Order: sequence, then structure tokens, then C-alpha cells
Amino acid sequence: MNKNMKVSTVARHAYTQPYADYLRSGNLDEATRQVAHQIYLNRGNRPGTQQSDWEEAERITREWPDTITEASQAHLFDKALSKTREWLKEVEQELGYTNPNDAYRALRAVLHALRDRLPVNECAEFASQLPIMIMGMYYSGWTPANKPEKVRNLDEFLDHVAEQLPQGMDPLRITRGVIRVLNARISAGEMKDVRRNFPEKLRDLWTETANGRR
Repeated sequence: MNKNMKVSTVARHAYTQPYADYLRSGNLDEATRQVAHQIYLNRGNRPGTQQSDWEEAERITREWPDTITEASQAHLFDKALSKTREWLKEVEQELGYTNPNDAYRALRAVLHALRDRLPVNECAEFASQLPIMIMGMYYSGWTPANKPEKVRNLDEFLDHVAEQLPQGMDPLRITRGVIRVLNARISAGEMKDVRRNFPEKLRDLWTETANGRR
């Protein structure tokens, strides 16, 4: 068994939580501290010192940055998928849907309409607060040329939303519902910046949504 395989096995079994925390944060010192603490707890009354616990922890975590195992890749994917499901579930509940496919279509339609109205820099700043999988959907089909698109009134904006919705879906109701979800998930400062990039007549949509109109 080679050295990397040994570290990988220890990381995935004996020290799963510190390893998962390290994958999320990238903080190797904190991960080493957690492992040293577990070594201390596991040692019980057996001979040892804090220094020896720390040295053993360092030996275990030293190669973690170079050991991205299948388990860790699955962990990162599962985390991204879980976050996406949270968003879609919230859209489902907000709009009264019973499946994630309709929620996905609604979220995509509104995000694309917002995206195309934003200047390129603001488009990227907004995207940075989206879950990674939703960010991919957000950018799908996007080009920076001729952005932002001119949207002069609410009807034009809703026409843009409706282009990506199945027939029978109400673009106004969907837009209000998705904006409510975005207001809950995106920072207030970023949503203010997004709103600022829309014509005054369209900004009322955010006010109406905040006041609970559906």
C-alpha cells in the first residue's frame, strides 16, 4: 500500500469529519488541530503528550492537499447538489409546485431575464452568490455582447421571462415568487445593486414583492 493510499484511508474512515471540514474550508491547520484533539481523546490513559499528538496529526494531514479521493469528490458534488435542491424546493413551495422540474424552469427563466438586463460586471457579482450548479444554469447560453439588453417596462421584462416558460405558466406570478426566493438567499446589498440596474418602473416589482403581493 503506497503512502497516499494510507493517508486516504485514514482520512475517509478515522478522521472523516476533519477531512470533510478541510475540503470545505481549505484550512489545514484547523484540520490538524481537530485530528490532534481526536488523537488525544482516543489515547485515553495511554502514555503520550500534546506534542506527540500534534506530530501524529501533522503526519496524517500532511498529504491531504494532494489526496483528493473519490469520496471527497463525491462529498463536494453531494454538497453542491444538496444546495441546488434547497433552492428548487424553496421555489416549489413559493409557487405551489409539486415537482422540481417546474421550479427549475421558473428559476431559470427569471434568472436569465435578470442576467440579460445586468451590465457584465454586475452580472458576475450576482452570479458569485449562486450555488455552483445554479450558476452554471444562470450562465447557460449567455454572451457578454450587447449587454445589458434594453428593457423599458414590465411587459418587456415579462415577455423575456415567458420565452423560457411552458405555455400556461404565469410570468408575473413566477417572477414575483422567484424574486422572493432571491431576496431570502442573496445578500440585501447585492439585490439592491441588481434593482438599481432596472428602469424605475421595473423597480416597483421588487417593492410589490417585498410587500407580499403575488
